[in-house]
Amino acid sequence: MIGFLCLPLTLFTYWVSKKMYQRWNWSLLSPLLVCPIILIALLLGLDTPYETYESGSHWLTELLKPATVAFAWPIYKYFDLLKKHGTAILINVIVGSFLSVITSALLANFFQIDSTIEQSLAPHIVTTPIAMAISEMIGGMSQLTAVFVVLTALTGALLGPTLIRICRIKTALAKGIMLGTSANGTGTSKAFEIGPVEGTIASLSMLLTAGASLVIVPLFLSWIH
Repeated sequence: MIGFLCLPLTLFTYWVSKKMYQRWNWSLLSPLLVCPIILIALLLGLDTPYETYESGSHWLTELLKPATVAFAWPIYKYFDLLKKHGTAILINVIVGSFLSVITSALLANFFQIDSTIEQSLAPHIVTTPIAMAISEMIGGMSQLTAVFVVLTALTGALLGPTLIRICRIKTALAKGIMLGTSANGTGTSKAFEIGPVEGTIASLSMLLTAGASLVIVPLFLSWIH
């Protein structure tokens, strides 16, 4: 497959999977799940190395950073609401960030995982660009971190609505914090599907989680090692 065809192919595949998701509204048809599966199958079937694919589609990776910043708009729009609940959001984000890195360390210790993989796993709840930066900062592999982030986001987006229903979570505040803190940008998008207030709270939670993890993850890993 020629490199320059990879970008339009990715966009077309995402568009088709998005239409499927909108048509049937089934979690397993999420574009973030279906699109990678289709692309991986095509790359394997056409015997195309990842480097060739990346050479044509790397602009999508570059757009992750401005896409993350774009979540600031709803924060501005609902600033009064966020100011009212700012303390609750901040406390939950800090606790969630601590629990995330602690459980990662415990799992790594239990399964005797290599330290590089442990460091790559540690920032898995953070949005991709910042998670990759944290991973490089602490000695992990940024590409592997990106995989962990995507898997975490997909799991959170797929299971989040079910957990909300099972746990009978009613408030927009709780729904937004849960999805934004645990499933980064994908969870935030899912929160916006639930409602604008949930999505806005998820946006702030996601951004605060990234900021908190920049401090918490390196400090915690240096302490336990």
